[in-house]
Amino acid sequence: MRKVGSRIAITLTLIAMTWTVSSQQVQRSIGSDAPRIQHAAPADSNTLATRQRFLEMFARAYFPGRTGQLLIVPREGDFITRPDVAYMHGSPWIYDVAIPLMFAGPAVRTGTYSTPAVQQDVAPTLAAALGVQMPPTTTGHVLPVLRTGLARPRVVMLLVLDGMRRDYFDRYAASMPTLTALRQHSAWFTQAQVNFLPTNTAVGHSTLSTGADPRVHGITGVSVYERTQRRRHDSFAGGMPQDLMALTLADVWQLETAGRAIILAQGSIDRAATPLAGHGACQLNGAPVVLASYDQDSGNWTTNPNCFRLPAYLKDRNAKTLWPASGEWMGHKIDSTQAVRYSALFPAFEADAMAAMMEREPLGEDNVPDLILMNYKGADFVGHKYGPDSNELRVTLGEMDRQLKRILSALEAKVGNDYLLAVTADHGMPPEPSSPDRRHLAPSIVDLLHEKFDPEAKQLVTSFEPENGQIFVDEDRLSSLGLTLRDLAHFLESQPYLFAVFTNDDVRRAANAVQPATPTRRHSK
Repeated sequence: MRKVGSRIAITLTLIAMTWTVSSQQVQRSIGSDAPRIQHAAPADSNTLATRQRFLEMFARAYFPGRTGQLLIVPREGDFITRPDVAYMHGSPWIYDVAIPLMFAGPAVRTGTYSTPAVQQDVAPTLAAALGVQMPPTTTGHVLPVLRTGLARPRVVMLLVLDGMRRDYFDRYAASMPTLTALRQHSAWFTQAQVNFLPTNTAVGHSTLSTGADPRVHGITGVSVYERTQRRRHDSFAGGMPQDLMALTLADVWQLETAGRAIILAQGSIDRAATPLAGHGACQLNGAPVVLASYDQDSGNWTTNPNCFRLPAYLKDRNAKTLWPASGEWMGHKIDSTQAVRYSALFPAFEADAMAAMMEREPLGEDNVPDLILMNYKGADFVGHKYGPDSNELRVTLGEMDRQLKRILSALEAKVGNDYLLAVTADHGMPPEPSSPDRRHLAPSIVDLLHEKFDPEAKQLVTSFEPENGQIFVDEDRLSSLGLTLRDLAHFLESQPYLFAVFTNDDVRRAANAVQPATPTRRHSK
């Protein structure tokens, strides 16, 4: 412990020292005629400790060849987004990292748990309920919620409420009677948080499904920039699981049961659905587990048939049946298979598919426990467009809750109460900014860098997706301009809306020191 403390103290000192020389470095790089960059006063010890914590969060997601060259943290209350997205998560602030986590069912020791818990703990805990262990890639721990001596549940279900902040359970409790009742009769974790960056759908679902840090499973954002091909690569595009570098709970269970277990996975975007399903038949000795993923262009459920199976009874269902003749919901136009997702009409479509799978597949009909993994995305879609404080979100949460009751009724019709349910989220959502100028657009930040460092060619930045918090830089161009990544980082840190900017060298070094978090075993009834 003394050695770790010394390492952190040295790191904080080095950070402070780099701030001292940063102005001189940048001035040399951009010439004496350039306007002088103003830097904030030296940070206090709390700020430096916060920087170090955020650096370690990025370090848990550092993967060579996939992590961007600059890693960005906006100031608390500011966020970076795209012109078409009103609210954007991805940061380390409490509104993006505090998530709900609860376990319910006869096998669970109910109560309120103050045990620190992270997404990496979910898969090992569910695996323990099934009587198996996750592979050595797992960095999470089995949470102390399972009763001893009970038989394995007939079904284990993981429900991921996409974009569901933990405080929604308090603020909107009256609109969510089903989830509120589950919380009251569950093992509820008051300190569950995401402990890596960025906080987004692809990374969160991959972590929940594998029990591994992103630096192990390899999903570092919704996309990466392939510098050799000079193009963006979207994680899990087309339901391709090969981006995921670790086995998932679904993978482990289908191998353990030699394909006998029923495994159902569903999600309303590829980067959520695919990591839940795992690798299916696209792993050695694998089987094509059921995967239904929503196609926003056609409005149908789809799958990657090379790895997974889409039941025939889902193929003709289409979201075009959802909107009324007016094409409006709460005064908003939602008359397309893309736009309807941003309404409280969409959860019924998700629930219909899941209930149909529960009814039509042979769940619980033998002595092999079955596995259900569901991404439930309404809170994320509506939160992105209207925000956590909107009436649209409140209405959507209420509809999600009503449809969840249907889903659980369909499950109980098959197996009674002999199931274990885990409910959590992949990330949160930022609140309404205190002023319009605290919402920043990623393209303007790219323009800012080009205007300062590459005004003629504008080739320095190759990609910046704000939910990833990572800027990809052409390092050959950087070198030809006589610049370093540190020059760019310090210039960005001079912007009043950015809290910290790290280089991938900073993150790589930190990754060698970061250890998996060990939860403190505390439980209160």
